[in-house]
Amino acid sequence: MDAALVTAFFAAAIPAFFTPGPNNLMLMTSSARFGVGRTVPHMIGIVVGFPLMVALVGLGLGQIFETWPILKDILKWAAAVYFLWLAWTLVGLKLHDVEGAKRPMRLYEAVLFQWINPKAWAMAVSLDALVVGTGPDRFSMILWVTLGCLLIGPFSCGLWMVFGQQLEVWLRRTGTERYLGVILALLMVVAVILFLL
Repeated sequence: MDAALVTAFFAAAIPAFFTPGPNNLMLMTSSARFGVGRTVPHMIGIVVGFPLMVALVGLGLGQIFETWPILKDILKWAAAVYFLWLAWTLVGLKLHDVEGAKRPMRLYEAVLFQWINPKAWAMAVSLDALVVGTGPDRFSMILWVTLGCLLIGPFSCGLWMVFGQQLEVWLRRTGTERYLGVILALLMVVAVILFLL
């Protein structure tokens, strides 16, 4: 693998993985509500699910968007509606609220969620386009970009889970835990605005 290509991959992937998006905000929310330990299956689902998506997009699934570009818009707006609904359900939430969601996202749910996550689609298509060529080494390049995503994912997810844990600590310490739902809802709305732009 060419060193310049490796550098380009990491230069593109690291900011994409670590910036706010649906996966990261949902991990932060889950770890604030349920704790880091109970959020681990959600994290594993993202860490495994996204590289799987990258591999399948690299193998040609991304061409669906090129053939039917309207699907990208439908996916984007469906995800926006889902996140706005999720933001609405978070308003008024308290830490470890028994009236809210009863459990964190399961591993398989997090894997499946990647397929309606517009940021995941944008990242998968962009990273594959950056690294995967059409030559005889195409499959090794798909494997390489998939493994690169598998390597970065745990660090990104872990950081956002720590953010969520620290958010809970800060809210408890400052006595502002009653604002958790509003804070998380606002973050979800910001994420919706960012991926609709």
